[in-house]
Amino acid sequence: MKNLQTLLSQKGYAITVDGVIGPKTLEAAQDYISKEIAKRNWKQPTKGFVFIRLDQNLTNTFDDICVRYNNGKIDNVVPCTTTPGHYYVYNPITSGGITGAAVAKEQQVLGSHKFVSNSNWKSLWLGAPYFQQVKPIVVYRDGNKDTKIDKVNAQTGLFGINFHRAGLGSIVDTWSAGCQVVPDAHWFKMIDIFTNGEVTDYTMFES
Repeated sequence: MKNLQTLLSQKGYAITVDGVIGPKTLEAAQDYISKEIAKRNWKQPTKGFVFIRLDQNLTNTFDDICVRYNNGKIDNVVPCTTTPGHYYVYNPITSGGITGAAVAKEQQVLGSHKFVSNSNWKSLWLGAPYFQQVKPIVVYRDGNKDTKIDKVNAQTGLFGINFHRAGLGSIVDTWSAGCQVVPDAHWFKMIDIFTNGEVTDYTMFES
Protein backbone atom coordinates (compact mmCIF):
# COMPACT_ATOMS: atom_id res chain seq x y z
CA MET A 1 0.00 0.00 0.00
CA LYS A 2 2.53 2.52 -1.16
CA ASN A 3 -0.24 4.97 -2.08
CA LEU A 4 -1.30 5.25 1.59
CA GLN A 5 2.30 5.73 2.69
CA THR A 6 2.86 8.33 -0.04
CA LEU A 7 -0.25 10.20 1.11
CA LEU A 8 0.87 10.12 4.74
CA SER A 9 4.35 11.31 3.77
CA GLN A 10 2.82 14.19 1.81
CA LYS A 11 0.78 15.10 4.90
CA GLY A 12 3.93 15.41 7.01
CA TYR A 13 4.21 11.97 8.61
CA ALA A 14 7.66 10.40 8.78
CA ILE A 15 6.75 7.26 6.85
CA THR A 16 8.99 5.09 4.69
CA VAL A 17 7.27 4.36 1.38
CA ASP A 18 8.00 0.64 1.10
CA GLY A 19 4.52 -0.88 0.78
CA VAL A 20 4.80 -2.65 4.15
CA ILE A 21 1.88 -1.75 6.41
CA GLY A 22 3.41 -2.01 9.87
CA PRO A 23 2.55 -0.42 13.22
CA LYS A 24 4.09 2.95 12.28
CA THR A 25 2.00 3.26 9.12
CA LEU A 26 -1.17 2.18 10.97
CA GLU A 27 -0.51 4.68 13.75
CA ALA A 28 0.02 7.51 11.26
CA ALA A 29 -3.08 6.49 9.29
CA GLN A 30 -5.17 6.47 12.47
CA ASP A 31 -4.00 9.97 13.36
CA TYR A 32 -4.50 11.36 9.85
CA ILE A 33 -7.99 9.88 9.35
CA SER A 34 -9.10 10.91 12.84
CA LYS A 35 -8.12 14.51 12.09
CA GLU A 36 -9.83 14.49 8.69
CA ILE A 37 -13.04 13.14 10.21
CA ALA A 38 -12.94 15.66 13.06
CA LYS A 39 -12.40 18.45 10.54
CA ARG A 40 -15.67 17.48 8.86
CA ASN A 41 -17.54 17.08 12.19
CA TRP A 42 -18.24 13.44 11.43
CA LYS A 43 -18.51 10.52 13.84
CA GLN A 44 -15.24 8.73 14.53
CA PRO A 45 -15.36 5.11 13.28
CA THR A 46 -15.45 2.16 15.68
CA LYS A 47 -16.16 -0.81 13.39
CA GLY A 48 -16.41 -0.68 9.63
CA PHE A 49 -14.69 0.95 6.70
CA VAL A 50 -13.34 4.36 5.76
CA PHE A 51 -12.73 4.94 2.07
CA ILE A 52 -10.19 7.54 0.89
CA ARG A 53 -10.38 8.89 -2.66
CA LEU A 54 -6.90 9.89 -3.78
CA ASP A 55 -7.60 11.77 -7.02
CA GLN A 56 -10.31 13.17 -9.26
CA ASN A 57 -9.75 10.78 -12.16
CA LEU A 58 -11.83 7.81 -13.28
CA THR A 59 -8.82 5.56 -13.81
CA ASN A 60 -10.53 2.13 -13.98
CA THR A 61 -8.00 0.85 -11.40
CA PHE A 62 -7.94 0.19 -7.65
CA ASP A 63 -6.08 3.39 -6.82
CA ASP A 64 -8.06 4.45 -3.73
CA ILE A 65 -7.75 3.23 -0.13
CA CYS A 66 -10.06 1.25 2.16
CA VAL A 67 -9.18 1.01 5.84
CA ARG A 68 -10.96 -1.26 8.29
CA TYR A 69 -11.71 -0.23 11.86
CA ASN A 70 -12.21 -2.81 14.58
CA ASN A 71 -12.78 -1.73 18.20
CA GLY A 72 -11.91 1.83 17.22
CA LYS A 73 -8.53 0.94 15.72
CA ILE A 74 -7.37 0.48 12.13
CA ASP A 75 -6.37 -3.15 11.68
CA ASN A 76 -6.27 -3.54 7.89
CA VAL A 77 -5.61 -1.37 4.83
CA VAL A 78 -6.29 -2.48 1.25
CA PRO A 79 -6.65 -1.01 -2.26
CA CYS A 80 -10.11 -0.21 -3.56
CA THR A 81 -11.94 2.07 -5.93
CA THR A 82 -14.53 4.67 -4.94
CA THR A 83 -15.40 5.40 -8.57
CA PRO A 84 -17.07 3.44 -11.39
CA GLY A 85 -15.21 1.34 -13.93
CA HIS A 86 -14.81 2.45 -17.51
CA TYR A 87 -17.62 0.21 -18.75
CA TYR A 88 -20.11 2.40 -16.87
CA VAL A 89 -18.24 5.62 -17.60
CA TYR A 90 -18.69 4.97 -21.33
CA ASN A 91 -22.08 3.24 -20.99
CA PRO A 92 -23.69 5.38 -18.28
CA ILE A 93 -26.95 4.54 -16.53
CA THR A 94 -29.96 6.87 -16.60
CA SER A 95 -31.52 7.53 -13.18
CA GLY A 96 -34.10 10.15 -12.32
CA GLY A 97 -33.90 11.50 -15.85
CA ILE A 98 -30.13 12.08 -15.65
CA THR A 99 -27.69 9.98 -17.64
CA GLY A 100 -24.27 9.55 -16.09
CA ALA A 101 -21.97 7.24 -14.17
CA ALA A 102 -22.63 7.35 -10.41
CA VAL A 103 -19.73 8.85 -8.45
CA ALA A 104 -20.32 8.97 -4.70
CA LYS A 105 -19.88 12.38 -3.11
CA GLU A 106 -17.57 12.82 -0.12
CA GLN A 107 -19.87 12.08 2.83
CA GLN A 108 -20.64 10.14 5.96
CA VAL A 109 -24.01 8.37 6.29
CA LEU A 110 -24.57 6.50 9.54
CA GLY A 111 -26.21 3.08 9.30
CA SER A 112 -26.07 3.20 5.52
CA HIS A 113 -25.16 -0.41 4.70
CA LYS A 114 -26.20 -3.88 5.90
CA PHE A 115 -23.94 -6.92 5.71
CA VAL A 116 -25.49 -9.75 3.67
CA SER A 117 -24.09 -13.25 4.17
CA ASN A 118 -25.11 -16.83 4.89
CA SER A 119 -23.59 -20.29 5.15
CA ASN A 120 -24.06 -20.77 1.40
CA TRP A 121 -22.74 -17.34 0.44
CA LYS A 122 -21.67 -18.43 -3.05
CA SER A 123 -25.38 -18.27 -3.89
CA LEU A 124 -25.48 -14.57 -3.01
CA TRP A 125 -25.27 -11.62 -5.39
CA LEU A 126 -21.83 -11.69 -7.07
CA GLY A 127 -21.12 -14.96 -5.28
CA ALA A 128 -19.81 -13.47 -2.05
CA PRO A 129 -20.90 -11.63 1.11
CA TYR A 130 -21.39 -7.90 0.56
CA PHE A 131 -22.72 -4.73 2.17
CA GLN A 132 -26.07 -3.57 0.76
CA GLN A 133 -27.00 0.11 0.67
CA VAL A 134 -30.05 0.60 2.92
CA LYS A 135 -30.05 4.39 3.41
CA PRO A 136 -29.88 7.19 0.83
CA ILE A 137 -26.49 8.60 -0.13
CA VAL A 138 -25.48 11.42 -2.48
CA VAL A 139 -23.96 10.69 -5.89
CA TYR A 140 -22.98 12.82 -8.84
CA ARG A 141 -24.12 11.71 -12.31
CA ASP A 142 -21.04 12.15 -14.46
CA GLY A 143 -22.09 11.88 -18.09
CA ASN A 144 -19.47 13.56 -20.27
CA LYS A 145 -17.18 10.49 -20.49
CA ASP A 146 -13.97 12.50 -20.04
CA THR A 147 -12.69 10.23 -17.19
CA LYS A 148 -12.53 13.22 -14.82
CA ILE A 149 -14.89 13.58 -11.86
CA ASP A 150 -17.37 16.35 -12.60
CA LYS A 151 -19.21 17.36 -9.46
CA VAL A 152 -22.54 18.11 -11.11
CA ASN A 153 -26.00 16.54 -11.25
CA ALA A 154 -26.14 15.57 -7.57
CA GLN A 155 -28.80 13.03 -6.62
CA THR A 156 -29.76 11.55 -3.26
CA GLY A 157 -31.25 8.10 -3.08
CA LEU A 158 -30.99 4.33 -2.92
CA PHE A 159 -28.91 3.60 -6.01
CA GLY A 160 -27.45 0.23 -5.03
CA ILE A 161 -24.10 1.78 -4.09
CA ASN A 162 -22.91 -1.32 -2.27
CA PHE A 163 -19.53 -2.44 -0.88
CA HIS A 164 -18.43 -5.68 -2.52
CA ARG A 165 -15.77 -7.89 -4.10
CA ALA A 166 -14.16 -6.92 -7.39
CA GLY A 167 -12.72 -10.06 -8.92
CA LEU A 168 -9.19 -11.30 -9.48
CA GLY A 169 -7.93 -8.71 -11.95
CA SER A 170 -6.38 -5.26 -11.67
CA ILE A 171 -9.03 -3.44 -13.75
CA VAL A 172 -12.41 -2.29 -12.37
CA ASP A 173 -14.38 -2.26 -15.65
CA THR A 174 -17.83 -3.86 -14.99
CA TRP A 175 -17.23 -4.51 -11.29
CA SER A 176 -18.44 -1.06 -10.27
CA ALA A 177 -21.20 1.21 -11.50
CA GLY A 178 -20.49 3.45 -8.51
CA CYS A 179 -20.06 0.89 -5.73
CA GLN A 180 -17.08 0.85 -3.38
CA VAL A 181 -15.21 -2.30 -4.36
CA VAL A 182 -12.15 -4.23 -3.18
CA PRO A 183 -10.24 -6.90 -5.17
CA ASP A 184 -10.88 -10.51 -4.18
CA ALA A 185 -7.32 -10.85 -2.90
CA HIS A 186 -8.30 -8.58 0.01
CA TRP A 187 -12.12 -8.62 0.23
CA PHE A 188 -12.63 -11.86 2.13
CA LYS A 189 -10.16 -10.88 4.84
CA MET A 190 -11.80 -7.46 5.19
CA ILE A 191 -15.24 -8.95 5.94
CA ASP A 192 -14.28 -11.70 8.39
CA ILE A 193 -15.28 -9.69 11.48
CA PHE A 194 -18.88 -9.03 10.37
CA THR A 195 -22.06 -11.08 10.87
CA ASN A 196 -25.14 -11.31 8.68
CA GLY A 197 -27.47 -8.35 9.16
CA GLU A 198 -24.87 -6.16 10.87
CA VAL A 199 -25.23 -2.48 9.93
CA THR A 200 -22.30 -0.18 9.26
CA ASP A 201 -21.68 3.37 8.07
CA TYR A 202 -20.56 4.87 4.79
CA THR A 203 -17.59 7.17 5.35
CA MET A 204 -15.63 8.43 2.35
CA PHE A 205 -13.46 11.52 2.06
CA GLU A 206 -11.20 12.99 -0.59
CA SER A 207 -7.58 13.52 0.33
